[in-house]
Amino acid sequence: MSTPALVVRTPRMGYVEAWDAQRRLADQVRVGDLPTVIWLLEHDPVYTYGRHGTRQDLFIEDAVLAALGATCVATDRGGQMTWHGPGQTTGYVITNLRGGRGVRRFVEVLVDAMTDATGLAGADADHTRMGTYMDGRKVGSVGIRVTEGVTMHGIGLNRDADLEWFRIMSACGAPDVSSTTIAAEAGDPARVHVEDAFIAALADRLDLQPTEGPLPV
Repeated sequence: MSTPALVVRTPRMGYVEAWDAQRRLADQVRVGDLPTVIWLLEHDPVYTYGRHGTRQDLFIEDAVLAALGATCVATDRGGQMTWHGPGQTTGYVITNLRGGRGVRRFVEVLVDAMTDATGLAGADADHTRMGTYMDGRKVGSVGIRVTEGVTMHGIGLNRDADLEWFRIMSACGAPDVSSTTIAAEAGDPARVHVEDAFIAALADRLDLQPTEGPLPV
């Protein structure tokens, strides 16, 4: 029997503000006050690096970054340096893994659902590198954190983002890997289209019954 999931779509939001909201959502999921939450949004331009990353993977100083209208944040997810911003769907999937799904399998599900959401023939779901690729070019990444059985963070899927943002960093510690977008690969980058496909793919793999609603924090 399918389990409920709350789908939330919000306009563009600052990364730190959304991170604070994620923690509050995770607390509610942990105690059973909320079901699985699938939160889809865009961020203001921001570089983030996880527990295995370093600020040195971003090749410009903070003053130059600020002049570009962007920020850099050290975060608690897994993974290394990445970018979020306009033209990219960021998807936070907050769910309780206790009593069933393992962490590795959950990450693989995120990669597979993200790959389906591109709608691109030939898109490759790479479970080892935790991302979606087209002929070696990265379209999307996965990075999560699990605390007391509850997941935070999730995916960054490039719909029609400006690829110049990616050229000033070493994405995920792989300087030889270039980034691409759904639009650059001749796919349909419309936000609603991509996000609907991601929700459907995730619901199918996790046996969820999604219902849309407002952000409950």
